[in-house]
Amino acid sequence: MSGERAQSVIWWGGVALLAVFAAERVAHLEWAAVAPSWWFLLTALGRSWLLAVIAIGVGICAAFPLALLRVYGPPGVRHAAVGVIEAVRATPELMIIFWVYFTWPYLAGNQVTAWNAALGSLSVIAAAYLAEVIRAGLYSVPAGQIEAAHSSGLSSYQSFRFIVLPQALRNMLPALIAQLVALFKTTSLVYAIGVMDFFRAVNVTKNAVFAPYALYLVLGAGYFISCFAITRVVRWFDPQYQLVE
Repeated sequence: MSGERAQSVIWWGGVALLAVFAAERVAHLEWAAVAPSWWFLLTALGRSWLLAVIAIGVGICAAFPLALLRVYGPPGVRHAAVGVIEAVRATPELMIIFWVYFTWPYLAGNQVTAWNAALGSLSVIAAAYLAEVIRAGLYSVPAGQIEAAHSSGLSSYQSFRFIVLPQALRNMLPALIAQLVALFKTTSLVYAIGVMDFFRAVNVTKNAVFAPYALYLVLGAGYFISCFAITRVVRWFDPQYQLVE
């Protein structure tokens, strides 16, 4: 027991020394040069949040019909849904952003703003990935429960609404939260088409004041706090749900 206690003391002592050293180094970064840009950076972070929330909302609205068509649709429609989902999932996200931004004006004959192109491309990405999450949730419900619902007199719609969907939503929750976090991080790619998101704002500020260490620490902290906040939202829906068992 004393040996284990000694190892614990050594471990936590090392962690404490490392934390003190890191705090000392962080305190001496170029914070005075970064401070005047705090509102600019905070606004850009809010813009990234707005972009992610809208894209997630639109993506979920499109993902449900895509998943239902892939699971329950007739052969031709089902194959078309599979083609759309797999084509988006197999394409790098940055390529989809470029295609929407540069191809839409060519096809439609009118210009598209960088913001609208970012919203459209991220919504497409969200729809494809969330459709697979929803499909997996639907398949996670045992077929025996559906057969039991039919044998008890429930229609197909009633079986889906009262038996399949509640269980599927509960089962898909961890993967759904993971995809929402991934989509928020994907918003950092829209800097490539000129959207002043959080990632681009940090780089613009770095070019102006040249404080790379402090700014990239702010960048990492901003994304970490945002993604952690998304994972904690699940507690609002289900207080008993544990992300880590």
